[in-house]
Amino acid sequence: MISLLSISESGLLSRSSGLDNYQRWTKGCSPKFGPVVDELDIIEGRIEGREASSISCQLLWVGPKRTEKVILHFPGGAYMFPVSEMVFKFWKYAQLEWEKQGLEVGIAILSYTVGPGKDAAFPIQLIQAIHALKHLLSMGCNLSDIQLVGDSAGGNLVAQLLLHMVHPLPLPSNLVPPLDLLPGARLRGVYMMSPWVSLSDPGQWGSSMHTKDNDIIIYKTGRRWGDIYVNNIGNGGILSNVSLAQLLPYAEPILAPNNWYSHLPKIVNRILVSAGKEERLLDQVQALFDNKIKPYFGDVDGTLVLQDGGVHDDPMLDFAVSDVPLGNPLTAVVVEWIKEGFIKE
Repeated sequence: MISLLSISESGLLSRSSGLDNYQRWTKGCSPKFGPVVDELDIIEGRIEGREASSISCQLLWVGPKRTEKVILHFPGGAYMFPVSEMVFKFWKYAQLEWEKQGLEVGIAILSYTVGPGKDAAFPIQLIQAIHALKHLLSMGCNLSDIQLVGDSAGGNLVAQLLLHMVHPLPLPSNLVPPLDLLPGARLRGVYMMSPWVSLSDPGQWGSSMHTKDNDIIIYKTGRRWGDIYVNNIGNGGILSNVSLAQLLPYAEPILAPNNWYSHLPKIVNRILVSAGKEERLLDQVQALFDNKIKPYFGDVDGTLVLQDGGVHDDPMLDFAVSDVPLGNPLTAVVVEWIKEGFIKE
């Protein structure tokens, strides 16, 4: 499991890019289809000390591009690892399930910058996420055509983007651009799977410290990765403009004031959050939902699913060894929830 890797080993692993993993998957995918890749070259988002190549990223499409009923997925990996083949397999399975019901869904996965160095320092992934969403809108997607999904660190990035949309990051707009949305425009839905929202002090959460023999995350490893991401914020050459305290509520969404979250219903129709009852992130996920989401979305548009016996990112894990779920009940819940979001008026 990646939780067992050292920092140096994780750096070696991340040299196999998300694009590499995607191209490998498409070659072996059945039914076969060629890679569909949108290169996002981000010029105005260039950060001092980084080459343009470290700013660029890709949208990797599962199947054909679409402008109606589109999922934009931010994959996990602790901001250390690229998107893996199991993510593509998960979405291909879901896509085929929806097609059986007459629903055609486009799925775009953001391959963003990862690694322990300054090239992957906050807010680079947020900049890339902003441009990914802008790209879909420029293609002709309406915000109401899009459901935003993130797992683990990708769930963190989803929260970063949502918070930036309602409370823009206090950095120059040529660095972190705003999202100029039409009045009343809202995302069709947001799903966060095992979101990693508390990075610098995981010991405050009981589930992090308790022995979780079944989870894929080891406490010390998870804490080390969180410390790297938070401590790396200043290495991106941005703290001359703002203080670290101003940026932490974005990098660690659990720290953002509740009143920031109170504005989310203006830009999101509904939110689903899930976690496994055996995972170390359980308590922080529960706190995110109870304190930041449920008060503003209620029981109808805000849903929390805690999977009995589930571990971190559980719905994805079956697809590390299979092309179909291996009896995981949460997968069907997720597939149905996203489908309802697209067909519900």
